[in-house]
Amino acid sequence: MSKTIVIYKTKYGSAKKYAHWISQSLGADLFDVKDVSVQMLNSYDTIIYGGGLYAGGLLGFSFIKKNYELIKNKNVVVFAVGSSLNPDKTEEEIKNRNLSDEMKEKVKVFFLRGALDYKKMKPFDKFLMFCLKKTIEMKKTEDWDDDTKGIIATYGKSVDFTDEKSINPILQYINSL
Repeated sequence: MSKTIVIYKTKYGSAKKYAHWISQSLGADLFDVKDVSVQMLNSYDTIIYGGGLYAGGLLGFSFIKKNYELIKNKNVVVFAVGSSLNPDKTEEEIKNRNLSDEMKEKVKVFFLRGALDYKKMKPFDKFLMFCLKKTIEMKKTEDWDDDTKGIIATYGKSVDFTDEKSINPILQYINSL
């Protein structure tokens, strides 16, 4: 089996939780992105990057984008953590907002559901969620999709949708390389 590294950036812990599960399952090395240099990546065949989604952007992904030319011949896998109920649509949005055309061809992307805990949120994040809620409430309820309904249903609450079983497609993909 190839040598694998799992790198993550987390704001509230869900990406770290998934990264830990993935690294344990694969026997891979695990690092916070702040502790990784591009030179370290030379000794790995497979690089797995995970981070939270914030307004469609993948937290900390600039490290991979900035160094992609140096790692593009490796197996690069990305997992994003968020609250969407539609993983296929979300994976496409992640690709379109975060990956270059070349990366879209070579990088495998997965979406995993995370957690929200309003009590632990930073004030700015609470403000953004409040603005999102107000924007949603201005729409007709019959126009709300499942994600929108989910945002309203969980607003101000603590919910955890993380599930260790949801990493199975990632593990299967890595093991097929």
